[in-house]
Amino acid sequence: MKKLSAVLVALLLSACASSGVRVTDDQMSQFKEGQTTKQEVIAALGQPTTTMRNSDGTTMVMYTYSEARTRGSTFIPIVGAFAGGVDTRSSNVVLTFDQRGVLQSTSSSSSQYGTATGIAVDGGGPVTDQPRK
Repeated sequence: MKKLSAVLVALLLSACASSGVRVTDDQMSQFKEGQTTKQEVIAALGQPTTTMRNSDGTTMVMYTYSEARTRGSTFIPIVGAFAGGVDTRSSNVVLTFDQRGVLQSTSSSSSQYGTATGIAVDGGGPVTDQPRK
């Protein structure tokens, strides 16, 4: 029984993946438009996942984060073929800086969705078990 429990725990732990830089609302609240510099943002959050230079001399830095969790039912023999899937959450924060490197504006987005696998995929019908709080 202990071996089976250890295997299940190992499977569940390996069923998660994340990528990028997660930025919280608390972190964003410390940045002030017209005051905070690009260097201060990078010092607080680390290197951005994407940097864009615009033709007008402004710069945009983006912090993108994605997290995927495989549903536990995916690992249950037979049941996984009917009820398996992955729940994904992601966020994206964009900070725009003027030519001097001073913060002009911020924007953010987040998304969450569920993906069915196996026989649960019915060719495009609604997925009823979206990750919701």
